[in-house]
Amino acid sequence: MFKSFLTTALCIVLFTSCTKSGYDESVVYNSNFNTGDQTGLDGAILYKYNGANIIGRYNNGGFTLNLSNLPKHKAIQIEVVPYFHNSWDGNNNYGGIDGPDIWTMYADGQELVKSTFSNSPCEPLYCLFQSYPVRYSFVNNPPMTDAIKIFEGTSDNCSGNNTSSMYRIVKTISHNNSTLNLSFRDFLVQTNVSNPICDESWSMASIVVKVINLP
Repeated sequence: MFKSFLTTALCIVLFTSCTKSGYDESVVYNSNFNTGDQTGLDGAILYKYNGANIIGRYNNGGFTLNLSNLPKHKAIQIEVVPYFHNSWDGNNNYGGIDGPDIWTMYADGQELVKSTFSNSPCEPLYCLFQSYPVRYSFVNNPPMTDAIKIFEGTSDNCSGNNTSSMYRIVKTISHNNSTLNLSFRDFLVQTNVSNPICDESWSMASIVVKVINLP
C-alpha cells in the first residue's frame, strides 16, 4: 500500500497522470567518502570528523558532483547529509556584519535548497531563527529545526560555539538527462572574526543519488 501511495504521489508531483502502479529505482551514486574516492567531485576537500572522512570544511565555498552515463529515467532523488559547524546565525542580519548564513543545493542549475541555518541558543528575549526547512525568506523557525543529530565540542578546538548540527535532506525532481551536476555552496557572513572558517563552516557526510522510472 505504501509503495502504491508513493507512486501515486510521484505521479501527481512529476507528471499529470500514471496508468500503472509500481516504479523502478536504481542507485547511481552512494558515497560517505570514507574510502577517499573523489571520482566525479570538483572542489572536494577530505576532512576528518568524528573519526570518519567527510567532505569539508567550507566557509564561502563549496564543491560539485558530476555524474554521467545515467540510465534512462524520468525522475531523480538526491539524499544528502550535511553538517553545519559552530556559530551559524540563521536569518540574523546585523548591519552586514553577522548573517544571514545561507546554504544552497542545485541540480543542473535548478535550486533545490536555499535556506538559512542556525546553531545558536534560543533565549526568551533573543533568538537567531533559521528559515530551513523553508526557503530563505521572512520565515522564522527555531534553531536546528529538523536536525537529526546535534554534536557538542567536536569541531577542531575552535573557541566559542562548538555545536555541529546534522541534517538529512531528500529532494525528488523530474529529470531525464544522461548527466547530472549537483552543486553545494554556502554564503556566510561574519566580518568581525580573524578566522571565519573556525567561526562557522559546513561539511558533507554522504550523498546518495537514485534514478527513478515510473510506468
